Amino acid sequence: MKKFAKILVSSLLAVTLAACGSANADNSSDDSGTDATSTSGVGFVERTKNPYEDEMRFAWIPTNATEANATAWGNGIREELSYWPNATLNVFDPERSAEQQAKIVSDLVAQGYDGIFLQTINPDILSASVREAEEAGIPVVCINMGTTEPHAALVSMTDFEAGQVIARRIGDALGGEGNVVIIEATVGAVRGVRLQDGFMSVMQAEYPNIKILDSQPADWNMEKAQNLMNDYLTKYGDDIDAVFAHNDQMAEGAGMAVQNAGKQGDIIIWGANGERKALEYIEDGIITGTVYTNCKDQGKTAARIMMLYLNSNLDTGSFTKTPVTKMPPITVDASNVDTITEDMRW
Repeated sequence: MKKFAKILVSSLLAVTLAACGSANADNSSDDSGTDATSTSGVGFVERTKNPYEDEMRFAWIPTNATEANATAWGNGIREELSYWPNATLNVFDPERSAEQQAKIVSDLVAQGYDGIFLQTINPDILSASVREAEEAGIPVVCINMGTTEPHAALVSMTDFEAGQVIARRIGDALGGEGNVVIIEATVGAVRGVRLQDGFMSVMQAEYPNIKILDSQPADWNMEKAQNLMNDYLTKYGDDIDAVFAHNDQMAEGAGMAVQNAGKQGDIIIWGANGERKALEYIEDGIITGTVYTNCKDQGKTAARIMMLYLNSNLDTGSFTKTPVTKMPPITVDASNVDTITEDMRW
């Protein structure tokens, strides 16, 4: 019976992941301990709750609850969980502190929560508390950034692929020659590393005459990115042809710096994520483009996967790799930004 259940649950999981997004088959595992399909060596637990009848408590712990993508992810989770009237979702804000985030997770384990949705700030710092939750039978579904410790699931935007797409858009726009500066994520952030890896893989292989003038972190932050872009403009001036920022907020900061310097339209600027403000900046010509992901659907997907586990006896704490699903991306610039309609914006 357990063998049959394992096959059934694995099949259901594969169908769910395929329906909700595409796994990265070419990069099925990385330093975060994630894997596109692996549930090898899994065990089973006897769940004592009926998720359709008993009270179910869930937590959403983003890096910062006030950010646009965190709100969109949370709205998606909440909307999907509304199909279970006995489910409640509580939001906890660590205010960009990985240590505080780890403490929150440990507190929720002690309180006996049924599931945790998590956007990790620092994969290494969060690994121990995520392991604590999984060993307590509490599935942890991470959004966008997971941990080095295997957990129930990671629902991610594209990263390596997004970096590749942006590199080609910049490379083609420059005709294969020019100078680029990069505004990086927080040092060590897995999504930032993979965006950078994807970008550089294409630049090195396909655009050998494009030079990377500089590449420094701005910690996902718009104000820091604006200050960094000001520094770049002071140091390199008219030599800068394009900017690649690891997220939209940093692209927006770069766009404001370029606009204030009177160079709007002279420098190509690409971000990634697709938040509402970035789309408006594309419409206004302040930045060039972004790779859009529907974050609300990403949150819904995370909730569907969570409820799949809680409706099974699958022990996510026994996973040796983290199953990953990646949300379908859309490359957006001035030519198609109007196709991201109001109901799709976050």
